[in-house]
Amino acid sequence: MNRTTLAAACVAAIASTATAGEPAAPLPLSQLLAAAQVAIDTCKAHGYAVTVTVVDADLSTRLVLRGEGAPSQTVEVSRRKAYTVVKTGMSSGEFGKTVPKPAPAAPNPGTSTSASPLLPGGVEGDPNLITWAGGLPIRVHGALVGAMSASGAPGGEKDEACVIAGLAKITGAATP
Repeated sequence: MNRTTLAAACVAAIASTATAGEPAAPLPLSQLLAAAQVAIDTCKAHGYAVTVTVVDADLSTRLVLRGEGAPSQTVEVSRRKAYTVVKTGMSSGEFGKTVPKPAPAAPNPGTSTSASPLLPGGVEGDPNLITWAGGLPIRVHGALVGAMSASGAPGGEKDEACVIAGLAKITGAATP
């Protein structure tokens, strides 16, 4: 083997070792913004004001867009849906189907019912997990690179439909 071939083989071995097991590069923000805007616009066209959240595979938040008129609690619900997707590797709705339903709480006579509904508690000891539909994985070439979620439509399946429309804007992303 000559020196050039040996050097090329060493460089190739080092390069493949450096990238093995490393997470995929983050998706371009421009694509994520376009995807989130499509999700918001799709929901808006159906009369729903939503918040869209995108997280990377390391659970760091990449973006949050709160549509005009979206209630403030949709920011937290959307974040938890995206977190749930990355943490479990499945859509937040599919995860919800795997969790036993808790018994309904007894009414508390001293509380008002006019306030906004409370956010659900954590699941399986993790306060960030949520069982509501509306969060989907972002998979590029089969690898989970993050999650996109929406919150604010009247039902998780409607949130999810808006997210599906947005995911179509991400180059190489698989859509359900």
